[in-house]
Amino acid sequence: MRALALGLLGVLLASPAGRARAHDFSPGVLSIVEEAPGVYRYTFSPPVDDGVDLPTRVDFPSSCEVEAHRLRCPGGLRGEVRFGRGIDRRTQIVVLLETRDGRRTEAVVGGATPTWTAEASRDGIGTWIAIGAEHVALGLDHVAFVLGLLLVLVAGDDRAHPRRLLARVAAAISAFTLGHSLTLALATLHVVRLPSPPVEATIALSVVLLAVEASHGRPTLSRRQPWLVALGFGLVHGLGFASALEGIGLPSGSVATALVGFNVGVELAQLAVVLFALGVGWTLRSRRHAPRLRTLAVYALGCAGAYWCIARCVALGA
Repeated sequence: MRALALGLLGVLLASPAGRARAHDFSPGVLSIVEEAPGVYRYTFSPPVDDGVDLPTRVDFPSSCEVEAHRLRCPGGLRGEVRFGRGIDRRTQIVVLLETRDGRRTEAVVGGATPTWTAEASRDGIGTWIAIGAEHVALGLDHVAFVLGLLLVLVAGDDRAHPRRLLARVAAAISAFTLGHSLTLALATLHVVRLPSPPVEATIALSVVLLAVEASHGRPTLSRRQPWLVALGFGLVHGLGFASALEGIGLPSGSVATALVGFNVGVELAQLAVVLFALGVGWTLRSRRHAPRLRTLAVYALGCAGAYWCIARCVALGA
């Protein structure tokens, strides 16, 4: 009986059913998430056969620049994604694509036809406006410059008529807008090209210089003609915006739309900063501690600008 039982067990293990239960097969998964227009983060888990990863190769469209777990596809991800090597007809790969507007695409690719065709998502101008506004909100050096410019305009001019003060603010902010819009367009269209590190260091230095100017009331150039200073520094800030936009990647078929939308987003966020700062200043203008609060703001901007300037200069020399 013992010999018969061992014999039956051997037959079961040798049978196809026995091998099927012992066989371990899992599909592969390619996950692609759009982080910014034309920029995607991807992860790939290869299919597993009997506990061993199949050496599957993923070939993305030639229009995409492939980095470590990141794709840069000007104009969006479109074209054929091919899976080759190490797979057979039984292999399955699940493809998951999530775009910035929340749309999700799911597909299953079989080993018989290991190809998935991606269609580029079309980002409208609204997306680029949001990106421009987000860049200002997260770019504290730009916000610090705008605040420093406002502090320079009100330093030593507390008793100026509100209408006159608003006119000076409008002129300076308009000049700053003109400056960075001009260089943003020229750099994006590759008319002007400057390395990013010295540009970023100069932007930090501009914050320090405005903090110094806001700490006194002497009739310097920044106070006599603030629009001229704002225009000059605006040219530098525009190059910084262009570097950020280049890092995101512009769609090849709609550069003008992306450029205009990004710039509009920058201006809207900048206007929100100005209105908020003016509102806070108007509310606190008659408070007893208003001069101390303004001095504190000036020193805070100066310290932040000095920190950015030192850090970026060190990185520049590294």
